[in-house]
Amino acid sequence: MPIILRPYTLADFDFFWSTINSRIKWLASKGLEGQWGAEPWDSAVREHMRARLPEDASKGAHNWIAEVDGELAGFMQLTPLRAEHVPFPKSEDKPGDELYLRLFLVHPHFRGKAIGDFMLDFAQTFALEKKVDWLRLDCWKGPEGKDGLVKYYERKGFTRRREFVVPPQGSRPTEYSGQLMELKVVKVQ
Repeated sequence: MPIILRPYTLADFDFFWSTINSRIKWLASKGLEGQWGAEPWDSAVREHMRARLPEDASKGAHNWIAEVDGELAGFMQLTPLRAEHVPFPKSEDKPGDELYLRLFLVHPHFRGKAIGDFMLDFAQTFALEKKVDWLRLDCWKGPEGKDGLVKYYERKGFTRRREFVVPPQGSRPTEYSGQLMELKVVKVQ
């Protein structure tokens, strides 16, 4: 099952959008509505996201599509910009340049087929090529027993850096409990 990563194009947007809403439905079926809500996102969010991806690219973000045997399987964004909801670095943050992994998605059809692992390996290689010291991401922390996302990233070598909370806003009526994660970028021998 060969996996390739290629740059995202606007023609990939429908896949990107359907993957987000598929993940929302899957998360809700597992009782994990705290991450992205319980209902698929509406057309206003769709249009915001359609405009945001090229806007992010104009600010240095790199958007990637994973394909398996020509079938679209995943999406990720690597960017020098922190998400707006992530707290700015504190004095205890480790120094050095950083790259952020944002909007990391694997379509549920490809769940368990190591697509995410492949994309994370690529992200580390990309960060090394960009000569940054840290690959960082933020994710939903979840309550005890529903913190599988944090544990997934820990299994992949990331460490917990700092927790944060985003107050309710927009279509999200509850606060969002987040976890800033990081991985030291090192050259593999």
